Amino acid sequence: MRYPRFLATCLVLGLAASCAPPVPAPSGNPDRITQASVINALMIGRYDGVNTIAEMLEHGDFGLGTLDHLDGELIILDGRAYQVRGDGAVVPVGPEWTTPFAVVTPFDEDGSFACPQVAGLTALESRLDEALPQRNSFVAVRIEGRFASLKLRSVHRQEPPYRPLGEVAESQSVWTREGLSGTVLGIRSPAWVGGLTVPGWHWHFLSDDRKVGGHVLDARPTEGRVRYDLCHDWEVLLPRSREFDQADLTPNLSRELKRVESARDPAPPRGPEGR
Repeated sequence: MRYPRFLATCLVLGLAASCAPPVPAPSGNPDRITQASVINALMIGRYDGVNTIAEMLEHGDFGLGTLDHLDGELIILDGRAYQVRGDGAVVPVGPEWTTPFAVVTPFDEDGSFACPQVAGLTALESRLDEALPQRNSFVAVRIEGRFASLKLRSVHRQEPPYRPLGEVAESQSVWTREGLSGTVLGIRSPAWVGGLTVPGWHWHFLSDDRKVGGHVLDARPTEGRVRYDLCHDWEVLLPRSREFDQADLTPNLSRELKRVESARDPAPPRGPEGR
């Protein structure tokens, strides 16, 4: 009687393993940043997804962005994609989901160093800029450690007619969590990319238990390690649509983008209870 039970157990475990979605290995240049669409298109309200998550995972196993209809924050870590919804919930993202804007790379570590213990995100960025002086190249950074506090945000799904991103950000959800362990994912883009992607640092966070995440507005690390990947090539996947080709993407929206990226709590603040 032991053998049938043993075989049944093996069968169940084998089926469970075979049902687990495989993590695709990125192909192509390991030093390339690949981007879906351009940031000015997102700024003016082009929120419809243009590339599938499966397509983006072919280009990288590390990255960040948003999802179709601007539905929360997109985090890609170790080849798996996650959505942080406007209510703060973290859910797995399917390969068929789409994104209107995302930046990914195969994280190919070029070096690491201890994470500086600083009072906030601005100080952290300054220390990282000193340690990574390659200002005209892209840099992917993952900071794995423990954080005394994190101020995070996300946005709720939007419906047509879409409002510009600056207006949507006024009603974003913002919450603060303390004593979390996890990974802060960052992409630093050169200053000369204005209008095409986010100049400077762009940060997202995902906790080790995959229950907390979001766009990082502030962070206070207490311990951890900074791992970085220098990226010298840049590829932009432009949407193939009449709407994109007719959109006016020429205005200088840098001031609005900076406000969106670094916005603090709206009044009154909204966010998941207890976060």
